[in-house]
Amino acid sequence: MKFKQDKKNISELNIFGINPVKEAILTNKTKHIYISTNFTQNNRVLNLLKTAKNKKIPLSIVEHNNFQKQFGTKSGQNIVATISLTFLKSIDDLIISNNENSKVLIVDKVQDPRNLGALIRSAESAGFGAIILSSNNAAKINSTVVESSSGAISHIPIIDDQNINQIIKKLKDNNYWVIGLDMDGDKEYEDYDFYGNIALVIGSEGSGISKLTKSLCDQIYKISMKGKTESLNVSVAAGIMMFKISNS
Repeated sequence: MKFKQDKKNISELNIFGINPVKEAILTNKTKHIYISTNFTQNNRVLNLLKTAKNKKIPLSIVEHNNFQKQFGTKSGQNIVATISLTFLKSIDDLIISNNENSKVLIVDKVQDPRNLGALIRSAESAGFGAIILSSNNAAKINSTVVESSSGAISHIPIIDDQNINQIIKKLKDNNYWVIGLDMDGDKEYEDYDFYGNIALVIGSEGSGISKLTKSLCDQIYKISMKGKTESLNVSVAAGIMMFKISNS
């Protein structure tokens, strides 16, 4: 899968805490680092600052009270990085190449930002080529999503604010097999292998994939529970399915 380079949205946001900031520095997306005067003697911070200096990332040490005023309720973390994220504007920015093994994750109305971050992390880890996010009743990319993705959001193309049903139709027109994962699926995921261009649709935490979106999918699969628990967390279930697809 190839991507046009001239049709992108660039968004800046702040992330909080030493581990998320460390991940951001390593992904070369960091625009600026701010540190409270209360935190400048922390050994982990000092090591992190050496890395930032080597990468020539701008750094500001801010008096603690001013730090709290500037960054609000999360300022207790004492370290903030402003990062830049790049998003493709639309599905039309995807150029389908001759690659016959492309994998795309479609996230439909997932509302918990931590779940969305975990989905992004799993998709990138499973080798998926892109993530498409729905426009309605869905979590938006924010600092919680970035932190929950553990840096993965910087390594995988994302197209956000999309009409999922239109996206599915376009992908099918471009030779994608569109499958859903849902508790009410009629086929067990373990019984099948997945080849070629695959788009996997994941629905919301509470109600799953909407009826119309299900009707547009080529097939709906399920993960049967072996114990007494009725279902898996959406990010856990999606991770299982994505690695199944990638390893087929």
